[in-house]
Amino acid sequence: MNRRRFLTTLNAAAATGLAGCGTEETAEAVPRVGPDGFTVSSDGTRVPFRIRGVNVGMSKPGHFPGDAAITHEEYARWFRAIDDLNANAVRVYTIHPPAFYRALAAHNRDAADPLYLFQGTWLPVADLVAAGDATATSPSFRRALRRTVDVVHGATTLPDRPGRASGTYDADVSDYLLGYVAGVEWPPAVVRATNEAGTDGSYSGQFLETQGASPFEGWLAESLDALVAHETETYGTQRPVAFTNWPTTDPLDHPYEPFPGEDSVSVDPDAVRATAAFDAGTFAAYHAYPYYPDFLNESPDYVTYVDHRGEPNSYAGYLADLVGSTDQPLLVAEFGVPSSRGIAHEQVHGRDHGNHTEREQGRLLRGMYEDVLAAGTLGGLVFAWQDEWFKRTWNVADYSLPSRRPQWANRQSPEECYGLLAFDPAGRVRLDGTAADWADAQTATTTAPQTPVGDGADGARRLTSLAVTHDAAALSIRLEFEALPAPVDWSATNAVLTLGFTGRGNETLPWRTEAAVPPTDFVVRLGGPGDSRVLVDTYYDVFAREYGVAADLDLARYREPAGDRFGPIRLAVNRGYTVPPTGESVPFQSVETGRLRYGNANPASSAYDSLADVHVAPEADAVELRLPWGLLNVADPSSRQVLGDVWTGGLDDAEEISGIDIAAATYAPDGNGDARPVGGSTNLTHALPTIRDGRLGTVEYTWEAWNEPAYEERTKRSYAILRDAFAAAAGR
Repeated sequence: MNRRRFLTTLNAAAATGLAGCGTEETAEAVPRVGPDGFTVSSDGTRVPFRIRGVNVGMSKPGHFPGDAAITHEEYARWFRAIDDLNANAVRVYTIHPPAFYRALAAHNRDAADPLYLFQGTWLPVADLVAAGDATATSPSFRRALRRTVDVVHGATTLPDRPGRASGTYDADVSDYLLGYVAGVEWPPAVVRATNEAGTDGSYSGQFLETQGASPFEGWLAESLDALVAHETETYGTQRPVAFTNWPTTDPLDHPYEPFPGEDSVSVDPDAVRATAAFDAGTFAAYHAYPYYPDFLNESPDYVTYVDHRGEPNSYAGYLADLVGSTDQPLLVAEFGVPSSRGIAHEQVHGRDHGNHTEREQGRLLRGMYEDVLAAGTLGGLVFAWQDEWFKRTWNVADYSLPSRRPQWANRQSPEECYGLLAFDPAGRVRLDGTAADWADAQTATTTAPQTPVGDGADGARRLTSLAVTHDAAALSIRLEFEALPAPVDWSATNAVLTLGFTGRGNETLPWRTEAAVPPTDFVVRLGGPGDSRVLVDTYYDVFAREYGVAADLDLARYREPAGDRFGPIRLAVNRGYTVPPTGESVPFQSVETGRLRYGNANPASSAYDSLADVHVAPEADAVELRLPWGLLNVADPSSRQVLGDVWTGGLDDAEEISGIDIAAATYAPDGNGDARPVGGSTNLTHALPTIRDGRLGTVEYTWEAWNEPAYEERTKRSYAILRDAFAAAAGR
């Protein structure tokens, strides 16, 4: 088969998809796919078309996807930005509201080059799991497939349905349809149950048939045949078809996969074939990420695979095997990495599931797209165009209220942060020292006397004010000092903050400060870059509650509500497993997510660091920090709910609070991070708002609840990097 050679030697003109020479196959102005890839019509000539695209979700802040809340204006703006990205295709997973198709049709009427469409048909995973045997969902799935065809052709009205788009679909975008991609990432248990319930996967339809198929593959063939039949009979035309697939159900064997469910059953695209009556063509569509499943980290052939750059690259190794596993042309329908603060899994070559800056996200996306092309695929679709606040991630999902997730941005959750388009909360501080950002903040000053040390750094330890504000993503705090040197000498000055939410926290400040505090759930130590972190009262440590046994923690320390203990805030990134062929034990792993990163978090700055938590501004005698709500056990800031007594009530026991009790203090460190004795009632050198009888006073910060978050759209730094990569792939 010459498909790989053909696709990897496309010249620059052909790669644009709408310019250059090709072999004339037909004058019909609709896309087709064959062994050598997609072709589209340009001036009556068929030209090859390599995919450079993005997946567009159906959510925006404040709304679940089923609300179908994105407006025509928003779609139109997004299509212009996607066009400027040098993309040539978008994919949607389900039927969007009529505004999507109207906006796409309008964009393509005016654009020099159109944006092509991959249209999905969603089958709710919960319905599949409940049914067990997928064939039980056939009536509803086929109705959905027929509706999808009618929507694309602009010839239907869908009634109001809970959780679904509805309205009059009068925009025909079928000329721009590259293909239908039906279904979801198939749960292995459903595939297995379907195969066990059936006796034969043979299917001989008018347009699609099976060859050596399992019952599940036969069900897919029959379903897609019904789609093609409806489009052929109703509209007299055909478009390419595929079904969604992913590594968990690929046809390859992965002997190094430690979790049996991730390699227990296969769904083979080659089992479903076009008949002579279906000339639009079929293709394979895979979601493929570099960090999942774990065989990508453990298979020696992948870990040591040398890519086209001469570098080890497990992702490129997997793509090479995947392309080689099928006679179908293969589309990487999803690939990406998130620009989240939190992380959910580590990858052997650094393409982790989260904790990437926006620049790192862009560089990784560029490299992955190059890998996609080098593997000889049809191209790829980045996941995703926009961030999705409603999403959940396995290692933080239980710490938030499911019904309220769209109302706030959880930067600890990687699944929320895959987008090239960010939704920045309105009113956020830029974390660059700009005092004007704090104009509406709640402020407090100090009445406490200072304990001087006389080492020349007393001005840097004297607090003058505390400002507190918030947005839909974070609690922000600004400390101002009498005189901060440039640079700050952190060996002479440390600052601490205390945060009390529940009234159950510890009442002794750590670091040998010899100070008492009101009940405190979190403490923050600012000791300079590499030596600053947020610590949690051990009784309020949800990581210990969930993973303490796996992490081999002394849980007696965590279950005791009294004491003077604060510990690190951690995220689980690996549950631990045994590698089958070798018997090697990979232990449970976690990372300390409470560590604070210093930098400039203003997106307009050339020094912008999207992961910065702390900014030091000596010119303003100020230190600013933003603490993500998800780092602080806030289950929903929009309704002021935090996790409750996690050891007695569990993680579902959220409680509403009136506000947060906050105090600030400074001390002279001893070289190990602890406070030096300074001859006072405590070892603190200054405090805000007060300190009396060795006990810190606090101020309460509160805020109004909200039901509709205010936000601003912004393309991330990754957008510009990917734009250049797409331009290079297009020969521009």
